[in-house]
Amino acid sequence: MRFCALFVAAVTFLLLAIPAFAVGLTDSDYDYLAGQNFQKGSSVLNGLSPKEQARLHAIINDQTTSGNSAARAKDVSETLATFQDHQHWEETHPGQLWDAPTR
Repeated sequence: MRFCALFVAAVTFLLLAIPAFAVGLTDSDYDYLAGQNFQKGSSVLNGLSPKEQARLHAIINDQTTSGNSAARAKDVSETLATFQDHQHWEETHPGQLWDAPTR
């Protein structure tokens, strides 16, 4: 009985915690990005890792820039430019990741 309660608690925790960490880009994020001239099928958006998608989602939905659309657009544009630089580096260095530690 004790095992069952512990198992239910663990499963409940996982079901609640996983969506909080696994946030990608939502439809409203894509709508915002389209308004900033970044289309859903663009190479930079298609090449985003799950971690980059979560970061971009957080920047788009950042409450500190919710009242300042120019600041939000600047943050999103700079972030996407950085991600695009990373993608370009990885294309020119096949088999390597831009953030891999050097030996």
